[in-house]
Amino acid sequence: MKKAGSTIQTLYPNIIHLTCLAHACHNVCEEVRAYYKNVDQLISEMKKTFLKCPKRIAVLKEKRPELPNPPRPIITRWGTWINAVKYYCTNFNELKSIIEEFEEESECVRAAKRLFKMPSIQSNLVYIVSNFGFLPDTITKLETRGVLLSKSVDIVNNIQIKLEECNGEIAKLILDKFNKVISKNKGWENIKKINQVLIGETTSDDDLSSSILNLDNYLSMKYTPITSVDIERSFSMYKNILTPNRSRFSEDSLSKYMVVNFFFNTN
Repeated sequence: MKKAGSTIQTLYPNIIHLTCLAHACHNVCEEVRAYYKNVDQLISEMKKTFLKCPKRIAVLKEKRPELPNPPRPIITRWGTWINAVKYYCTNFNELKSIIEEFEEESECVRAAKRLFKMPSIQSNLVYIVSNFGFLPDTITKLETRGVLLSKSVDIVNNIQIKLEECNGEIAKLILDKFNKVISKNKGWENIKKINQVLIGETTSDDDLSSSILNLDNYLSMKYTPITSVDIERSFSMYKNILTPNRSRFSEDSLSKYMVVNFFFNTN
């Protein structure tokens, strides 16, 4: 993407190439996961334990009817791993007691029992949630449509502020990862300068005249998205409509369906 953006900028020098900030935040979440292999393995083994096993789910509901089923995080879905950590941190003792009651000798159950008995596993869960538990909610905020550019910039700036407030060696490494990801996003500095103009924080007219944008274009930047979420939503929306196998639609009904979806997606 960065190479493609730099190539396009040679043809259109006034274009601003900004990589998705929600994806950047997810990369920070992945960095957290990389430092806690045991927690990651616990989540994976618990997923295997209850996935497609109605018998174990029935035992869970019988012992703890108020307890939701264990989450099934998917690495490519932003923030789901951190949300899974929140679940295990909140319900650690309940889940541990249920797993210890299983008398099966399956590999996933044995691995889960072993991981629950590790002396550092619960403290790791607490540390992750207390320091990085805000990241999934931040990603959700960045995914919202129609947000002011100033609000989006504030959300990203607050990530850095909260990471700077975290304690511990791992927190410092995660902060370094965030700063590295942001520094590689070449369009971010231009976006921040544009935002300063829009919210009245420019120090002189020289800052405005040296911008890559024309003055008439600043008003159109008020609701500039800093994520690629809407584009990815459009891919999901139309991938089934535009498939060759669409016999249940006549050409007329298909065209009407596409027009209605386009109208709601653009308003």
